[in-house]
Amino acid sequence: MPKFNLLRSYMVVESHEVEAKNEDEAIQIIEKGSVETHRKSYDGDFDKNEDGSILYTLEGCEDE
Repeated sequence: MPKFNLLRSYMVVESHEVEAKNEDEAIQIIEKGSVETHRKSYDGDFDKNEDGSILYTLEGCEDE
């Protein structure tokens, strides 16, 4: 029987609070990870098909 590797994904949003001179500097600080920031993560719903069902993506299939 074949084995299927299916993916289902959802969006994760991170909110960083960082002191900086401007937006570009704030982005650089976050991307470098050189400063500990106050960070919160928010998980969203699974990605959906147009009919509202959960979207699955076939990553691969192996025949046994």
